[in-house]
Amino acid sequence: MARRGRLGRLFRNREQKPEGHQHTDMIAMCLWDGPRTVPEIQRQFMAFIRRFGFFSAPHTGERDYGEDLQEDLGQHLREMAGVGWVVRQGDRYALTPLGREEAGQRLAALSKVRTRAQKLLEPETVSQVSLGVHLGLAALKLPAGLLSGSVGLINDATDTLLDGLSSLLVYLGLRMEKERAVNVFLVLLMLGTGGLTLYEAIRRFFVPFDPEVDWFTFTAVILSALACGLLYLYQRFVGLRSGQLALITQSVDSRNHVIVAASVTAGLIASLLRFGLLDTLVGLAVAILILKSAIELAIETIRTFGEEEIDLSRHRMGLVERYERLRQAQLRDWMLYVVENGGVSARAELISQARDALDFQDNPALRELGLAQQPQTAELIARGLEELLERGWLAGDEALSITSSGRAHLKQQMSGTRGDRHRLSPGQR
Repeated sequence: MARRGRLGRLFRNREQKPEGHQHTDMIAMCLWDGPRTVPEIQRQFMAFIRRFGFFSAPHTGERDYGEDLQEDLGQHLREMAGVGWVVRQGDRYALTPLGREEAGQRLAALSKVRTRAQKLLEPETVSQVSLGVHLGLAALKLPAGLLSGSVGLINDATDTLLDGLSSLLVYLGLRMEKERAVNVFLVLLMLGTGGLTLYEAIRRFFVPFDPEVDWFTFTAVILSALACGLLYLYQRFVGLRSGQLALITQSVDSRNHVIVAASVTAGLIASLLRFGLLDTLVGLAVAILILKSAIELAIETIRTFGEEEIDLSRHRMGLVERYERLRQAQLRDWMLYVVENGGVSARAELISQARDALDFQDNPALRELGLAQQPQTAELIARGLEELLERGWLAGDEALSITSSGRAHLKQQMSGTRGDRHRLSPGQR
């Protein structure tokens, strides 16, 4: 215990080190499978960057990041050896029993993180979270709408309350494997809600009413926008990941609520300015938006009948698509660099090195997080090579060579490094 206390004080009082270089836990986990050299530990660190699609080594100031990291790792290892976590064996470092105990605790914590994350990404969990959020928002927005008399907010609160019912139905449908039937019901419910809100909005044209606006009303609308925005991302991501059209349908409704919240806010501000007609127009816009989404989803649901696979491509998230393009570009440029500076000219060897760079089975931390397997590895490599050839940056078939335009592209990519010098991340050569 005294030794652990000393270690804690040591790493809490490291004012001589730059902020953000506390790598001791990661070093211990890197040594879990056996002794490693400092460069081997460094490659384990850089594997995290590669796993998330970033192949080019980052740089800090005028010094190469790899040099900074290796120096920092060496100093940490010396200090860990001094307090009994590691022991040096020639040019390698190995965990002591104490270090192995600490590393095991860190890996166990990562395993728990993976279990919780997997639970959150289950469609049934999404429906449970959606139910809680919708009931909470309805309990907030309905009183605010009734107190203020805002037709836009009342319509939105009614729709939110019905969304709570739909979330419950989605949960039951997933449990009983009746997802398609539930989605049909959701679409019908959305059509009914849109029809009722349209009726109420039109009625207000003939029975005008000026809403009473206060801080509670604005708070309800703002919280609704934030909560529905996060819920939209959550439902859409898991819906696409699991292929559940019912969750996609719910995400469309959540997105509509964000738009509605912005429109209701405009209507409430207009009411403060004694222009109550705008609130009625907002209620009408809400109804039309709900009906439009319901009709689109109804058409899509009808098309799924008789089809084995549901096409969800049009629902893909723009942010995810941009990230995938970035990841593909990083791998592509890395492959170009390997041909130019890594002494690789054979297509088969380039593919083999790319496959090795995307294999993280020897990284204990990534294994515990469930991230050791890079999805769609073969497709990523094939697309990267195909793009290099199509752009004219590489030439050849089985024997590859970089072209002048390929060198120009690499030079442009290296423009931010010292002396136009670009280094591969350790382990990517």
